[in-house]
Amino acid sequence: MTPTITTTTAAPDQSERASQIVDLWLTLDVEAQHETLARLIAATVHPGPGSALERFAGTGHLDHQSALEEVNAARVPLEQEDWLDALGRYILYAAGARS
Repeated sequence: MTPTITTTTAAPDQSERASQIVDLWLTLDVEAQHETLARLIAATVHPGPGSALERFAGTGHLDHQSALEEVNAARVPLEQEDWLDALGRYILYAAGARS
């Protein structure tokens, strides 16, 4: 019987890339930081292609009503519920700032 050789590869160290992203994010004004974080959350929780959250994540175009409906209908793991709350607050804030 031939022994099975199992190899694993470690994920590449992303600490330098993460540092670059954080440094870039810190150069943004507070409004741009909030939008960037909201788009990142939307990219993580959107229900699929063509959704308002997917469009917001990809383009920055925010259909406030549709996006809020998607947030309210979203089902995420417990550890991401705070993300949805933050995204919902951002959408409400952005809609108010627009009026």
